[in-house]
Amino acid sequence: MLMPIKHEMEHTPDLVHQARHFRTVLASFTRNVDLLFEGHQTPPAIDSVAMATAFANWRKTFDATRHLADLNQSDFVIYSAGALLSEMLVTKPLADAPKSIDGLCDVGFAGWPEGYAYVSFCVSMAAAVLKSLGTDVLVDASRSDDPAFWNSFRENVAENRSTAAGFFDMLCGIEPNWDGPDILWYRPGFRSAAEASGLKITS
Repeated sequence: MLMPIKHEMEHTPDLVHQARHFRTVLASFTRNVDLLFEGHQTPPAIDSVAMATAFANWRKTFDATRHLADLNQSDFVIYSAGALLSEMLVTKPLADAPKSIDGLCDVGFAGWPEGYAYVSFCVSMAAAVLKSLGTDVLVDASRSDDPAFWNSFRENVAENRSTAAGFFDMLCGIEPNWDGPDILWYRPGFRSAAEASGLKITS
């Protein structure tokens, strides 16, 4: 249930480039929300202005770091998806989502529908992009099925938005650097790739 739109996104032509356009992101997020809430209750309304703000802020981060993508392409995709998640958690395009949903086995969705919808979309986006590049996101089921993980995720991002990237990494099977979970150069995968290529890391 975590990635309901992944299969559909995999069939988007030139997804690597289409994912950089707001029209594609908004349409995909809308579809993801519809699939998540289908059969449970009416999907919440999406605030397109809030989503546009999240996307615009994310593009600034993406454009400032995209020249480094080839150092570790897979890690960069996950980093970028985590950056979008962080922005969505701030602008809250699903502010009218229910606080919880009874009767669901999916603990994350049941206990935190709004946040779960953002995570679901960003994981789906990362997984679909990586699949188009010949690899994939391996979601850590021990965390995605753990109520304590989602509770900690929710509580921490409410206090510090930068932790969203760290929790997103954990969900994708990557141990984050909690000294700066949202800083590209602090990521173990990027540091090792940069050092292997001879780049000097100054931060």
